[in-house]
Amino acid sequence: MAAARDVLRSALVWGGFASVVLLAVPPMVLGVPLVLVDPNRAFADRWLRIVARAMMKLNPSWHVHLEGTRHLALGGPYVLAVNHQSFADLMAMCFLGHDTKYLGKRSVFKVPVFGWALRVAGEVPVERGNKESGARALAELGGWLDRGVSVAIFPEGTRTEDGAIGAFKMGAFKLAIDHQRPIVPVVISGARDLLPKRSFILSGAADVWLRVLEPLPTLGLVPEDTSTLASLTRDKMVAALAELRSAPRAHRKAKAP
Repeated sequence: MAAARDVLRSALVWGGFASVVLLAVPPMVLGVPLVLVDPNRAFADRWLRIVARAMMKLNPSWHVHLEGTRHLALGGPYVLAVNHQSFADLMAMCFLGHDTKYLGKRSVFKVPVFGWALRVAGEVPVERGNKESGARALAELGGWLDRGVSVAIFPEGTRTEDGAIGAFKMGAFKLAIDHQRPIVPVVISGARDLLPKRSFILSGAADVWLRVLEPLPTLGLVPEDTSTLASLTRDKMVAALAELRSAPRAHRKAKAP
């Protein structure tokens, strides 16, 4: 059972989250008419990242550490395949500073104000378990790729229960092959410690690590290669997550971004 101080601290931080989101609404409103001159919705996307970073900084004992971001500067657009540990994953991903459209659960898009902001920024909703919704979402993500914008998918389809990387669904890899865009694995460690699944109690201190792995090319691959690409991606991500968990903090901090 959570201690009273943990509940109080979490309530204060959640209140801070709500305040940041509400304060962010007036600038976000500009994102609607700007779609006419900014079809890629870059303004709304970048503003949403600023808001997410502000939310993470509400607690000075939360830290986000980046590794391998140089891989995102090699070209693009990419299909980012990200392991899913926590609701905090999305906020941590905003520290990458890379224009990206995300695939997310439709229920999140129904959250007042926040869900509207996601739609303005061009994020893509999907109804879990609904094949038609999944097909529409992949088509929409493919449209963003064709316009030169990277997309991000959590191929596990849901947050982890125990911190391990689960089985992958094929959507991200089918999308990458269909559009001949590289897969970029992104490994998150520590977000589950900040906010575990099915909990609203936030940790007092947390170190969240994001490691961007080298892009995996898809040029020349065909649909029959989808499962092989998914297995290769998952193997690399599992190995990277194990290394992040076991490596001494000093060694991890020494790595170049």
